[in-house]
Amino acid sequence: MCATGGKLRMETAALLLTAVYLLGCGGSGSPPPASPPSSSSLPVTVTVVGPSDTLNTGAPFVFTATAYNAANNGVNWSVVEPGGGSISPDGVYTAPAVPGTYTVKAVSQFDSSASGTAPVVVVVIHEGHIRGYDVGVDYHAYGSDNLTGNFITIYDQPPVRQIVQAQLQGMADRGATFMSTHLWFADYPGTTSSETYRLFFPMSDQEAANLRAYAQDVAAVVGAGANRLRLDLTFEWIGASDYSMGSLSTGLGYNHDLSPTEFISRTETTTDNVIAAVSDVMRPDGVRVVDTIYFDAEVTIGNSADNRPNSEWFLTTNYPRFVSVASAHGIHPSVYFSADCPQDVVFDDTWIDPDYAILNGHRTMFWIYRGIKYMLNNGLPLPSSRLDFDCYMTSTGATYDQLLQRILDDADATLPSLGAPKVYGIPETWYFTDPNLRLQYGQAFATQAAQNSRLQRVSFWTTPGTGPEPNAAYPFTVEDFLPPAP
Repeated sequence: MCATGGKLRMETAALLLTAVYLLGCGGSGSPPPASPPSSSSLPVTVTVVGPSDTLNTGAPFVFTATAYNAANNGVNWSVVEPGGGSISPDGVYTAPAVPGTYTVKAVSQFDSSASGTAPVVVVVIHEGHIRGYDVGVDYHAYGSDNLTGNFITIYDQPPVRQIVQAQLQGMADRGATFMSTHLWFADYPGTTSSETYRLFFPMSDQEAANLRAYAQDVAAVVGAGANRLRLDLTFEWIGASDYSMGSLSTGLGYNHDLSPTEFISRTETTTDNVIAAVSDVMRPDGVRVVDTIYFDAEVTIGNSADNRPNSEWFLTTNYPRFVSVASAHGIHPSVYFSADCPQDVVFDDTWIDPDYAILNGHRTMFWIYRGIKYMLNNGLPLPSSRLDFDCYMTSTGATYDQLLQRILDDADATLPSLGAPKVYGIPETWYFTDPNLRLQYGQAFATQAAQNSRLQRVSFWTTPGTGPEPNAAYPFTVEDFLPPAP
């Protein structure tokens, strides 16, 4: 058994990107590349990128355009059909109140005979609501490329902030009630990278200011259904902050050069910078916008054969202080675990756990039970009001509703014996690209939430891609995880 961690996904993506770069360098005997033709000898062409999915009536979307072979990349925007919505000089489109398929056009400012178009399908989004059940988005990037489209490190750039503000509004309009944003502390201070997901370890003042601005923008949103957003944050310890790299005796982090004392100091500074940046950001209705901060994701402590190295040291050394600081500022401190959710595991009634008889026939809870038991045995604070675990269900014939009900039943049958509440949240799950499959999957969560108040929330993973699913870009069909409108 193993967890599919966001940390591992990001590290793999970064390593692959480096490998592509190195392979592209070539040998010294390779001929030099041919000089590109002069732009003046080629016709100007314009490409327009629009939404990959439908937009709700009245929803915003930021169109982008590229003018090739032009001396400048400027374009003039318009909507072809009368009544098809409006678009600003910066490409911010606002859908009309009337559903339909419309066309957005960009004309090159360098050559007015060159233009490009993109369609936009506008629909009326109907979604219902379940009291006590929230649907969110794991939202880290304004496009489909998390390596360069992650926005926290570049949120001080006005065009980036404008795009994110429009997307936040669009997600709220489709029924989202919270955003879940991960923070990857991957770089040593003073280093430079073109990959915008890489925050410094410890977090810099500029990054903290960017995070604060983002939290303020989340707090300001009011959806079409008068719903407001909250914000969850998750710490991702990779690269420079990867506690599983190296050892306590030789040094930690990507370069194995941080002593345990220095590593703890940087972890505390990072924790304090994040909490100071967001703890006093309030929505206009007086609610603190940041609800929960997860100190670590997909925790697999409690089983030495499969742990990430040094993970137990990291949590026992740093988590109690984090809990104290976050709680003092009115923020819920937590970690989240991993459920094992393929169908053959979920319905493995013959499972005999090698260590804990209570898990017999409840194989999905293998990691979660061990993690909570380790925390309990070592005096670590348990999540108090809700237990969170990711849940990537795969089916070979069962319905997703059947799978999810069994997983939640397994949790009820095992975790309360350790003092855990019978209240659950799913901070990561699939966002399928196939719309029919995505609707079936999302409705399993809505159905379970309607039947039993134990399932309080779900957020679906978008970027970076998980397993067979590629990166997903805004707009997202949030309503697939909500009940139909009455």
